[in-house]
Amino acid sequence: MSEHDDSVLDQAFSTTAYEPTLKVWSDQQKAIHQEFADGTGHLVIRAFAGTGKTTHILEGISHAPERRIMLCAFNKRIQEELTRRLQNPNAQAKTLHALGYGCVSRYWEHMRPCAPSYLRARTLTDAVVGDQAPDAMKRLVSTLHTKAREMAPLASSAGDLLDIAYQFDCVPDEEWEVFGYDVGWVEQMALKAMGLAAEKKPIATGIDFADMIFLPVRNRWMRPMYDLVVVDECQDMSAAQLTLAQGLCGGRIVAVGDSFQAIYAFRGADSTSLDRLTTELSAKVLPLSVTYRCGRAIVEEARRFVPDFEASPLNGPGLVTDLPYEKMGAAVQLGDFILSRKNAPLASVAMSLIRAQIRVQVAGKDIGAGLKALVEKLSKAKNSIPAFLDKLVEWESRECVRALKADREEQVQGIQDKGETLRVLCEGVTGVKELTARIDGLFTDDGLGAKGVVTCSSVHKAKGLQANRVFVLKDTLTPFRKRGAKGPAVPTQEERNIEYVACTRAIDELVWVHGLPGDC
Repeated sequence: MSEHDDSVLDQAFSTTAYEPTLKVWSDQQKAIHQEFADGTGHLVIRAFAGTGKTTHILEGISHAPERRIMLCAFNKRIQEELTRRLQNPNAQAKTLHALGYGCVSRYWEHMRPCAPSYLRARTLTDAVVGDQAPDAMKRLVSTLHTKAREMAPLASSAGDLLDIAYQFDCVPDEEWEVFGYDVGWVEQMALKAMGLAAEKKPIATGIDFADMIFLPVRNRWMRPMYDLVVVDECQDMSAAQLTLAQGLCGGRIVAVGDSFQAIYAFRGADSTSLDRLTTELSAKVLPLSVTYRCGRAIVEEARRFVPDFEASPLNGPGLVTDLPYEKMGAAVQLGDFILSRKNAPLASVAMSLIRAQIRVQVAGKDIGAGLKALVEKLSKAKNSIPAFLDKLVEWESRECVRALKADREEQVQGIQDKGETLRVLCEGVTGVKELTARIDGLFTDDGLGAKGVVTCSSVHKAKGLQANRVFVLKDTLTPFRKRGAKGPAVPTQEERNIEYVACTRAIDELVWVHGLPGDC
């Protein structure tokens, strides 16, 4: 997981709607603070949505007796906020990438970060591939070994990186396979690049972001440096990041998270981390189950997924309603959220709001970048929208067939979603340049949840955010179903988690929207 990933967003540290400002602690909260103060073993805190976990981590650390305390933050923005709020002079907050960089610097002195950042990946790729491979294949190798260095640092054998290759579109088009460039070749080159990255000090380029996790774990450079290590958002950390945190701890570990908010397994997060660490560390488990965010009716809705979820007596009544899709446009107001499991319905909603002259944004600058890359690939510098759409249909059909042949049926839905999103965004544009400009203007990570705009977001991008009123496109939450499967579709645990995350973004009102835009 990258330090730049934005699964925990700007409002992660906002005071929740109903959280009391006076320090009158509940029994649950006092038990956690006391364990920080007096505990001698490892601790797992299971903190549900809106329970004020950051407040209680910081309060607990203020009572901790250890002399060297490290609070591991999910990204740089969160680290800066935690640093501002820490009260214990023996404690500091850092990202796991910063901690990993410290490990590397102790073994490879005077090692600087790579600038520009892509140079490290490109140099490794050139070293293992040589001059004859096409640039398009080099880009796939660079992407794969960069992702793999963070997500699978110990990978060394054929097959170890295939899931990552398919997940991040590192599979050559069929036209390259006749020249011997298939996914097996890309994986083989990526594994060689990883081996080289671990062995040879990169004096010319410096290390990149992926190296900061990869090198300490691969080369076993971690040493116990802290008496207490606290890992926040544990369910969103990769197994490699958690290995790094454990390796730096010489005393107690406190792991904090919500296994019911584990929705990033596809990006390498260790969704079983809390259960695994509880067992491995023989850790004591304490709950934070009372939310100060969601109204009481919304909490009752969320209890379908998390039976132990509770509302504070201070919370408002809340409201849960149902609405047909056709009536949503008239009901939406500035400041509202519209959430979906897929992106194509969000594109349709955004376009309808734009036509109604309502300010709208779609969460996910990286999603926009991926769409633009596909547009550029298929348009090949031509500006014709009809020609692009023809190429898009060909690409979608071809990629779906390839995914099915590779027994990766679950990827078909993502391919179709990307194709449908682009078809929706082509509405009314006169050329490819105008299409890419529309993508740039619509997809953002800045100011999400602002009161003067309607925010359309995937559930994944909305994690960490909250709004007074949230519309959820219920029909996008249908569970994945393999072809030929019999009987009713049964949602996986991660799909149930997605629905729980969606409904707990709402403070006052949750609206389940039934039906979909006509094009979706």
